[in-house]
Amino acid sequence: MRGMTAAPEPRGLYLNSMGKASGSALAVVGVALASAILLACGGGPAATYIPHDATLRALPLSFYPSSQRARPASAFVFFFGNDVGFWKPHRELAAALASDGYSVVGIDIRPVLASLPDREPARDSAFAARIMSIIVASRHELSADSVPLILAGHSLGAEIAIWTAAHVDIGRVTGVLAMSPRSRSHLRATLNDIANRGEPTDAESFDVGDAVRALPAPARLAIVRGEHDKYATADSALISAGGARADRYVVPLAGHSLRNILIAGYVVSRALGWILQPLAARR
Repeated sequence: MRGMTAAPEPRGLYLNSMGKASGSALAVVGVALASAILLACGGGPAATYIPHDATLRALPLSFYPSSQRARPASAFVFFFGNDVGFWKPHRELAAALASDGYSVVGIDIRPVLASLPDREPARDSAFAARIMSIIVASRHELSADSVPLILAGHSLGAEIAIWTAAHVDIGRVTGVLAMSPRSRSHLRATLNDIANRGEPTDAESFDVGDAVRALPAPARLAIVRGEHDKYATADSALISAGGARADRYVVPLAGHSLRNILIAGYVVSRALGWILQPLAARR
């Protein structure tokens, strides 16, 4: 972002290393399987930034402003957590990206999905309105209104990130970082999603490839996929749907969870660089 004046400091409060993390705690799920998974999701770098906006403080959000505050962030990354929330690997990735000059906001999407009307088309329209207001306010909170906007997510979150970029009017989206997406999805977080029992087939599910085809030009799609992810078969259709605006990045030795940030983080950085490449070429 050479030639730009330094962005104002993000508004808000910072806690010291012993302070409490912002964002919501993982919700208690009333089944043994989900509870066991949630117990494994703790830890990760605490988000020490507390939003100035009281509305944002009440939401299941975690803020990781760019640590390079003398200049604008490379991009604003809004990250949708997966079906068990914004868990430890996501927090580790967000902290690493913040240290590299990105401003990141992560969301535990489950409470938002749970608050939606049960039936279509009210469910889609309610989610679109809700997530648009959250993204716009979060971006403004970190003084990132003028930097590139990237939607990101993992598993269910990746699919919802693609759907959001395709169907929600949030302004120009530079690209989508989709980690471990499936070929079908829905705006729900079910026990089958948590247990990783395959793709949804209900009448309200959507074809992720169709959402990719609906991405606004010139937004790019970067798919980050573990080498041993059982959903890797979805990629050929997703890449075909995206055409020249889609690319695939493989994380060696990894599965669907992409939980090892030491391996996945480098690949994610390459993918983000590719998404931003057309912008860099114009400067």
